[in-house]
Amino acid sequence: MTAEYRITFTIERAADDSDDWQEVGFGSSGAWHSIDSAEHDMGSIISSRSWETEPGMPDPGELESGDPE
Repeated sequence: MTAEYRITFTIERAADDSDDWQEVGFGSSGAWHSIDSAEHDMGSIISSRSWETEPGMPDPGELESGDPE
């Protein structure tokens, strides 16, 4: 039997003046036969902003992509 791996994640943000975190997205990698493959898949989902959202969550493309200046 070969092990499979999946990485599940949530993306949260807090307003600059708040310690309250709000979920703005979530997802999971597919099932892979190595952790490296699952990590690559997860990274691709995040960098392409194709994670899942629920009603009321912002569109992934509207979220800041760079570090604040």
